Amino acid sequence: MRLFLIIAFISFSILGFSQTSLPYNLGEYAAYKISFGAINVGYAELEVKEIISVNNKPSFHIIGKGRTAPFFDWVFKVRDVYETFIDTSTLLPLVFNREVREGRHVISQKYNFNHNNENVVTQDSTFNIPIQTQDMLSAFFYARTFKKDSILNVGSFYVPIFMDDENYFLEIKYLKNEIIETEWGKVDCMVFQPKMQEGRIFEDGEEMKIWISDDKNHLLLRVETKIWTGLIKAVLQEYKHVKHPLSIIEE
Repeated sequence: MRLFLIIAFISFSILGFSQTSLPYNLGEYAAYKISFGAINVGYAELEVKEIISVNNKPSFHIIGKGRTAPFFDWVFKVRDVYETFIDTSTLLPLVFNREVREGRHVISQKYNFNHNNENVVTQDSTFNIPIQTQDMLSAFFYARTFKKDSILNVGSFYVPIFMDDENYFLEIKYLKNEIIETEWGKVDCMVFQPKMQEGRIFEDGEEMKIWISDDKNHLLLRVETKIWTGLIKAVLQEYKHVKHPLSIIEE
């Protein structure tokens, strides 16, 4: 699940947005099947749950979950929950919660972001952060607000992300547009290539690609990454309450 979320982070400081042009609705839900080769290994889901007040600011409450398929629960059970509260006026995170249960590996994190002071407070420390810093989940939803015209003639973009008590930058490169087959028909997608700092999450950013619908939704449809033992895929299996109809190419 951690890998699935990280690869979706495409946010650019120059893009700009407005509330009326946000590509997602309250109640939007997307579910993904994660496979390794031909084997279904798990599932992930993202939901825009509600708008609530956090620090006296209206905030999107968004939840991401990941779990292993039933067969793999016997081998290495995964139950991950990511939760972010995003200021509706700035699309910057205010609070981030992370509960990871992967076999015997347990992570529990809570981050309180203070963007005016350029710091984040964790359970036991305070860290300085760059301006416009995102968390692991908020970055994806901020990414969806980008304007395609802003990226076509520019090379790589960078976004600051705070994760595991560290700051780092994610580099994103737009590759091309590609029409892919989905359960609902053919969809024109923008293809991006993320590159992480060496040793972070995955080492070879050149081997990873993501597909996002080239329509008003900017919906994540597919993720693929090559590792030394094979190919990992995350593919959209279900979506509900999207703001605009998914743009299906008619035959």
